[in-house]
Amino acid sequence: MSLLQRVRLVALAALLLAPSIGAQQRRAITFEDFAAAKIASDPQLSPDGQWLLYAVRSTDLAANKRTTRTWLALVSGGAARQFPDGKTIAAEARWSPDGKSVAYTSAGQMWIAPVNGGAPRQLTNLTGGASGPVWSPTGEHIAFVSAVYPECRDEACNAAKEKAKGENKVKAHIADELLLRHWNAYDEGTRSHLFVVKPEGSDPRDLVPGATYDVPPGPFGGSEGYTFAPNGRALAFTAKDQGAKNAWTTDINIYAVSIAGGDARVVTADNAGADQNPVTPVDGKTGFYASQKQAGFEADKWRLMAMDVTGGKQYELLPTWDRNADGYVPAPDGKTLLVLTGDIGRDKYFRVTIDAAGKASAPQAVITEHNNTQLSIAKNSTVAWIRESASAPAEVWIGTLDGSGVSNQRQFTHENDALLAPLNLPPLEDFWFAGANNVKIHGFVMKPPQFEAGKKFPVLLLIHGGPQGAWLDAWSTRWNYQMFATGGYGLVIINPTGSTGYGQRLTDGVSKDWGGKVYVDLMKGLDAALKANPWMDSTRTAAAGGSYGGYMVNWIAGHTNRFKALVSHAGPFNLENMYAATEELWFPEWEYGGPFWNPTAMATQYRKFSPHLYAQHFKTPTLVINGELDYRVPYTEGLSMFTALRRQGVEARIVVFPDEGHWILKPQNSQLWYKEFHGWLGRHLDTRPKM
Repeated sequence: MSLLQRVRLVALAALLLAPSIGAQQRRAITFEDFAAAKIASDPQLSPDGQWLLYAVRSTDLAANKRTTRTWLALVSGGAARQFPDGKTIAAEARWSPDGKSVAYTSAGQMWIAPVNGGAPRQLTNLTGGASGPVWSPTGEHIAFVSAVYPECRDEACNAAKEKAKGENKVKAHIADELLLRHWNAYDEGTRSHLFVVKPEGSDPRDLVPGATYDVPPGPFGGSEGYTFAPNGRALAFTAKDQGAKNAWTTDINIYAVSIAGGDARVVTADNAGADQNPVTPVDGKTGFYASQKQAGFEADKWRLMAMDVTGGKQYELLPTWDRNADGYVPAPDGKTLLVLTGDIGRDKYFRVTIDAAGKASAPQAVITEHNNTQLSIAKNSTVAWIRESASAPAEVWIGTLDGSGVSNQRQFTHENDALLAPLNLPPLEDFWFAGANNVKIHGFVMKPPQFEAGKKFPVLLLIHGGPQGAWLDAWSTRWNYQMFATGGYGLVIINPTGSTGYGQRLTDGVSKDWGGKVYVDLMKGLDAALKANPWMDSTRTAAAGGSYGGYMVNWIAGHTNRFKALVSHAGPFNLENMYAATEELWFPEWEYGGPFWNPTAMATQYRKFSPHLYAQHFKTPTLVINGELDYRVPYTEGLSMFTALRRQGVEARIVVFPDEGHWILKPQNSQLWYKEFHGWLGRHLDTRPKM
């Protein structure tokens, strides 16, 4: 029996057993269930659309690690096999233009393997590793990135420097400029450079030797940050080369460089905001990239830009569309784009057609159910993407791009069917209410898995970070709705002022107003949810948030006593201190109107919206959680919050992870995080349902 047949039998058995499981009452999720979920990602269709490569991440809780393996399957059906073989841990698998070979990364280096099962060949052996393979349209080169010391001009120099660093007993960090540390790591002197190598094997060639910038900018940029020209003779890439200003400017640019060598030239120098992620034109004429107009504002609207690669003309493709271009994939016809954007609590794909004059049609929603990302299109118009929801982990879906949109949408992988079958995983329920200034605000409600009609349950208000972000109908591997609801809580999940996916005006509304409209939205949203859901117990409520959500929890602590318990994760506490200790200075300078020595910013922001100024009002028991490697919101903010609570005799508890940053990612650390979270809420809220 093939693997696909076994998967289908498991799925069928789950459906047939559903009534009996329902009769026995499906159970709430446990952390062990949560850890056992497999996360599909990175679907890559072969050029002809006959084959699909995709990745699946699994967690070994006992070993405290996660592993991602790559699989190869026929789109038409049949057993999937691990690629390139049953032993190799491969990632970032990318098809050659002729569909005969696949480049991938394994053990930190780049490899290539024939699809027919021949022996893999190692293409790189670099001290700085290799990641992000991108094929040229002609198949003659593969681009990738590797960490190098900019002062080095060859691999021997990089190897010698890395060896000397490892042998040095002194581990001091020394810097002359800002951004000496970023996200969760110090600047150790290396930079990510753009390389090319031939698939048949050659010495990898650094295309930006001596560059003191990263390609693409860190900490999260990947292979979406560079692309080949249609003829394969040049590359466009994203980089930030602002020298001493790197810490306080968002001016990222797109560059072009010949694979034959020579200086890289700036393509988007006229724009002072960020420009990123160029895409190769299918028609050989018009390329695309994303651009922000506002300098210094990281949450400005990402405009979809078109560029004539021959004449250099650049223009906004959808000037009246009030959504972000979070991703964009050209269709094989050269006239169609599928554009990814956040829209009312979901990531969706919209189709845009472009006429001969370069004018775009109004975006048409074509992939909208739940949450959708990571789309791939083949020449035969087969489409593959990742779909997840609040009740189901990420799986691969496929469909067909046609005149009606994307038809025949269906789930392709079934990695979690057996895991989910016995679990009660409530769906999200949308609701709207009038927030600050009577603006219409959206949110979700989730019932606890223990829900019984006629009984009342305690309530947990969740507050997202950003502040320019959004709660989505998605399966998070960090702040997971089901893992909160499993404690017996009804969830109120609000996308207040500052949220993305509702138009740029709402997104802009939080800047220079951190403790204002958002606080009003959250309180009004909680009131609206309580009124509309009689099963919610207004006498047993708690609130929790991370990052900006942690800030808002700290702010709530000084402004209301309506909650029985609070949880603050990585939340800013003293805005003046936060400004001087964080790394990305463009963020507080935009959000607060300047540095704290700016008199206007000090009077209207720092001395108005800093939670520490209201510490004398703290009364609510609060759990504080931080990671010591968090350089976005240094963990000392959490220590300060904890000190202010305990010095005044307010019940509090602090959990600090020395090996984590802004997010708690290691499996066993995550397990402790949820244990502490539920232990705290359970101590302060009676979680039993009441009549």
